[in-house]
Amino acid sequence: MTTYRNVAAALAAAAACLSLAACSAGITTTSSASADAADSSRSAAAVASSASAAAMASASASASRAAAGRMIKLDGLSVSFPVPTGAKVIENMAMNVDGKQTAIFFTLVTPAKVASFYTAALPRDGYKVTTNSLLSQTGSTVAFIQFSGHGIKGTIDSLAKFTESVGIPGLGHKNVTTISLQSK
Repeated sequence: MTTYRNVAAALAAAAACLSLAACSAGITTTSSASADAADSSRSAAAVASSASAAAMASASASASRAAAGRMIKLDGLSVSFPVPTGAKVIENMAMNVDGKQTAIFFTLVTPAKVASFYTAALPRDGYKVTTNSLLSQTGSTVAFIQFSGHGIKGTIDSLAKFTESVGIPGLGHKNVTTISLQSK
């Protein structure tokens, strides 16, 4: 069990380091459409409206695809939890004897897809997301999500490159995600 705690701690530490680095680098913003666009002709507005509707439909379809996944029964807790389609679950185990902590380890899903999936799936399934970060630093991407609901609180850490050496057969070093859940 110590090995699994070490993996979860290593993933959380890496995510926290990248999060702090991104925060210290500053925040960039994107600009919105200019107010002058409202003065454009009626036909331009119709074209923009049509393009906007198409973009919204595309975003909706993308969100539906992102929300696709399956539910797994958590070892040690009396709830099921979503995992993305394509995820290879390596471990799903109770972390302590009182059954109040569970960890899930999976691979084959990029941090960006993990973030996209859980951004849609957690609120849909009745969880409140309190932190949601997707960072890219030093050639690696990290997703870090904290959430609560259904009597549990949890953290999702996903790394594109996991450099720690751990003894979990099948875990690998690419696109590693760990989910730590604890009953309240």
